[in-house]
This record gives sequence, structure tokens and C-alpha cells, in this order.
Amino acid sequence: MKGKSALLAGVAAIALVASAQAGYAAKKTSDATSDTPAATSAVPAGPTNAELAARIQALEDALQADESKAQGEHSRLSTLEQNFNYATWTFDNGRPVINSGDGRFSMAFRVRFQEDFANFIQDSPTSIPNAQYKDLSSGAVTRRAFFGVEGKAFNDFWYEFRYNAGGTNGSSGGTNGVTATEGDSVMSIARVAYVGIPHFRLNVGVIEPAFMLEGTSSSGQLMFLERPEIENIAADTFGAGDSRRGIEVAFQYEGMILPGDNFVWTAAYTGAKTGASGAPNTNGSGIGHTNGGDEQSQFLSHLSYRFWSDGASNALVGGDFGTALYAGGGNYSLSFQDRPEIRVDGDRLIGATVGSATGQTAGCGTPTAGNISCHATMFSGHAAGNLDNFYLAGEYSYFRADRLNSAKVLDHPDFSGYMFEGSWVLTGEPKTYSANATNNEIGGYGSPKVASPFSLDGESWGALELAARYSFTNLDWNRSTAGTGIAGGREGIFDIGLNWYLNNEVKLQVHDSVVHVDKLNAAGGAVQIGQNLNIVGIRLQFTN
Repeated sequence: MKGKSALLAGVAAIALVASAQAGYAAKKTSDATSDTPAATSAVPAGPTNAELAARIQALEDALQADESKAQGEHSRLSTLEQNFNYATWTFDNGRPVINSGDGRFSMAFRVRFQEDFANFIQDSPTSIPNAQYKDLSSGAVTRRAFFGVEGKAFNDFWYEFRYNAGGTNGSSGGTNGVTATEGDSVMSIARVAYVGIPHFRLNVGVIEPAFMLEGTSSSGQLMFLERPEIENIAADTFGAGDSRRGIEVAFQYEGMILPGDNFVWTAAYTGAKTGASGAPNTNGSGIGHTNGGDEQSQFLSHLSYRFWSDGASNALVGGDFGTALYAGGGNYSLSFQDRPEIRVDGDRLIGATVGSATGQTAGCGTPTAGNISCHATMFSGHAAGNLDNFYLAGEYSYFRADRLNSAKVLDHPDFSGYMFEGSWVLTGEPKTYSANATNNEIGGYGSPKVASPFSLDGESWGALELAARYSFTNLDWNRSTAGTGIAGGREGIFDIGLNWYLNNEVKLQVHDSVVHVDKLNAAGGAVQIGQNLNIVGIRLQFTN
């Protein structure tokens, strides 16, 4: 604009000077052609230099004022545009998301709702007179009702807060002297993660650590109504699952060794859950299938390596390790137990307690031998892979615990379990693999993305998946030995079901589980209190 002002001022000056020179030339001509000087008419004099300078200055001032006005209008329009773009709304798979204009902040609103129905098909009570649970309660439960927000803050931090209005049905009964009454924690997740270092993530607060194969899949993307029984026992005993107070560090790197590979390693130190699982036993122990103790400290680690991928298909191997301190010089117990892969009825058909169960053990301390810190350890290994729309996976887990038995002798009961599962997406969509995530869904499998959502207006039916799984859990240890043996029971579950994904948010699952329970009334006992039964389970789910 300054250059343009100078140009216009120069043009004006030239015009004024030319005008003055023309007037002066006309005057000379008039003087030369007139007969006498007296007859010559007066010719007006041209503007002086001062007048020309004043006119030029006035032009420059006017041009400067126009330039200032234009700059003001531009600034005002820029401010309006910035204010308009400062916060934007988007919808990601039905999830409302607010983003700041500079991209440093975001907030997504999350909802997950699962309503479960179950029918327990058992023989008549007279046909199973010695069965421990003759009449399991069919019915319904709001398994999960999550409401929460998550997002980015200051570009390098990620936060998540999740409230749980759902839960699981409990029972006043239990196994091995352990009360089974239980309620899920209201504060499910409340964490802050630092993600400013490439390939690393640090989670602090109420977290859900990545642990075991299906523990890296969202509860909204499970193939079955529940994770395998052995996984649930391991997660609750060794400090995983949601609602855990703790800290977790994760490292993830794609293409670290081979093209297309993905390396994931996490480690977490956790304590108790945010909500009580029920009233403690008279010996001060934890209840249900959570471990109790003076500190209730757990250390756990997860490793996963995707060694092959072509985009749609993937193959991985992995393993997990965990250790739990469940007593520091007192009589505390550790419980290994869970429901038969459905949470409508609260009874655990099998369960083992290591610690201060009356008539079974004497805890981890004795006045004569001195107090010792008892702990439990576990490890597991898994492999999984999908080839387009076919999926197969397997996992094995082993637990070992320390205790002073009723004979005041230190021994080491151990337990184990495994599962095999597979699925076939009939409509052709492959299962998804999550290479990286800020939560526990890191290096794990999720639901297929629906190619054609269900609609009554056309021939689109969503996605259909046929799934099957066999899981086996052995909670017996020297069960033929009275006194020091543990008769926790053995349970095998074959689950086959159909999952109907109407779209990426709504899913309907119908599953039938054939359950076989082999359990003695006590270690060294001869009475069979197990049974065979069928469980028909249905889940309606919405998640965004």
C-alpha cells in the first residue's frame, strides 16, 4: 500500500507541474504576440511549491486512511473466522466430538449400554440332589451402562472419565467360605495419560491395564458375552480389569523388526478397586474373586507381537505375567473364582481360596515360625490370527500361590486354565486389529466394521458372525488329600453363538453355553456336588 501511495502522489505532482508549465508557456506566447504590454491581459499564476506539497500530503493522508480502514476490516473478518472455527462439532461413528480450533483440545462423549438376559436350563432338583446350586436364577441384568468423556488436552495429554450405572447380579452364597455378594464400581475409569513421547504412554489414576488376550479388547467389542473364566479370575486376582487404582506405562512400535509388525509392551502397578466388592470376611480377607491384604499390591505386565499383517489379516503371539502380594504378616485370603461366563446369576460354580479359610489353611503367618509375606504369581501365553473374515485364537494360564497350610507347612497350590476360540464373519468383513490406543485396547482384536448397515429400505442386513469357544478352568489342587488339599472344582464351558451387528453401534448376541462342573464336596471327599447345565444368553448392546 505504501508503494501505491507514493506512485499516486508522484502522478499527482507531475500533473500539477505540467499544468503550471503549460500556463507559463501560454503567458510567454501571449506576451510575444501582443502589440503593447498594456494590452496584455493578466494570466493567473500557477500553484506554488508549498501548495503542491500540501496537495500531495493530502493525497497521501487519504490513501493512508483507506489503507488503515482496509486493514481493520481484514482483522475483523479474521477474528470472526477464528471465533467461528474455535470449536467444531463432529460425529465419529455416532460419537459426538468437540475439537478446538487449534487442535490442542478435544472432548468425545461416550455411551455404552448392555442389557443381558439369561435362562439357566438345569435338571430338576430331585435329579441332582447333591448339586451345590440346584436352582440358578434366570432373569436380566443391565450389565454395563457407561457414561463418560474422553479427549486430548494441551496436545500431549489424554484423559478419560467413565461412570458405570450398570453392574452384575450378586448372591449371598459363595464357595470355600468366601461371600459372593458383589457390586461393580461406580467410578469405572478416571485417568490421565501422557502421550508426548513417541511410542510411549503413561497412564495414572483409575485405570484398566492391558492384560491377557481378550483383556485388550473393549467390552463393547467382545465376541462372547463375557471374557473366558480363567481370564476374569486372572485379571481380578492380579490387578487388572477396570476400576483399578494404579499407574501403567506402555511402549508400542510398528515396523520395529519387520515391515508391518507391531510390538506392544505394558507394565502396571495397581492396588485395590475404587469400589468395595462387598463386606469383608471375619478374618479380614477380601471377598468375591478379588484379592485382599494389607497393601493389596499387584504388578503385572503384558507383551504382544504382531509378526505378520497384510492389512486386513494379522497374526500375533504374546504373553502375560502377574504377581500379587496378598498378606504382609496377617491372616488374609486370596480367592480364585468367577461365574460361568455370564453375570445374571451371582453364584460361582467353582472357586478356590488360598489363605485363611476356616478348616483349610492357616494363613501366611504363625507366631512360632514368624510372619511371612505370601504372594501369588501367574503367567500366560496366547496366539491369535485372522485370515480375512476367519479368526482363531488360544490361550493358556497358570497360577501359583504361597501359603502356610493347616499343618503349618509352607506349600504352593497351583491352578490352570485354557481356552480356544474362533469366528467366521458370514458377511465377509474381517475382524479389526488395533495397533495402538491410549486405553487398554492396544495390540488387540475388535469387532468387524459393518460394510452395509441394517436398513428396512433395502437388502442390507448388517454383519453376521458365527462364534464358538471352549474354555476350561481347573481350581483343584491335591483334592484327594483331606485337610491340605483344595477342592475348588473343574469347569468346562462350550459356547456357540451368533452375533448380529446391525451397524457399528448396535449389536445383538444370542449364545448357548454347555457347562460341565466337576466338583467334590471337600478335599478328600467323595460326594460330587457339580452338575451339567445349559445357559442361553442374549445381549442387546449400544456403544459409540
